[in-house]
Amino acid sequence: MRGLSVIIILFSSLLLLSSCTSPVFQAAPSEKAKSYQENHEIIGEEKEEMLEEMNISETIFDISEKDRTDQGIEEDYYFDVTNEEEFTVPTGRYWFSGDVSGNIFIYDEEGHLLIHEIIGYPGVRGFYADVDESHTIRIDGLESAAAFVGVEMEPSNELSAGIWHVGTDIEPGSYTINPVGGLGHVFILSPNGEAEILEMIGSQSVSTESKIELREGQVVRITGISSVEVERVEN
Repeated sequence: MRGLSVIIILFSSLLLLSSCTSPVFQAAPSEKAKSYQENHEIIGEEKEEMLEEMNISETIFDISEKDRTDQGIEEDYYFDVTNEEEFTVPTGRYWFSGDVSGNIFIYDEEGHLLIHEIIGYPGVRGFYADVDESHTIRIDGLESAAAFVGVEMEPSNELSAGIWHVGTDIEPGSYTINPVGGLGHVFILSPNGEAEILEMIGSQSVSTESKIELREGQVVRITGISSVEVERVEN
């Protein structure tokens, strides 16, 4: 009888352990984990820390239709990185790039960062940005660098690194967004201070996909990754 009692106790213990590991008793994922699992969106303290670290310039929302249609810029700008570190260019939209590997920073008059990208491995080939004469361009580590005018991507579902204005560069609406390859982030910024941050991972073994809703006046800031694919979702 004693042996039977021991068996019953052991069986009851196994049932208790089994119930504790049942999905019913497992803790629900946190809001932060759920947001990332469902849409690869970064929220909470990590999001606030990233935004604070980037110190994004409010001039990121500035854009002139005149500058886009008739910039009045006739030549590309090649920066003398051997002798200087800071530069300015006439107001307009440019493709910034360089060789072999280094950094390009663009700041506003108050020292807030419009954009920063690492050019070359493990960064990006280049990036698009709308700048004006009040911005300061700082270049570090590159053997050569330039700002090219009139270099626009052919109409496609692909957006490169840089700054894209909703309503001018991309139509408002619902989209899915996927990385072409590499690791980076997509910031969706609103003039009222709201922001979304999506982490993009693209490789042979894993690839993320996120859903985004873009509104007129917002800015899509793609950083750390050379390009992403966007596909319109019809409601």
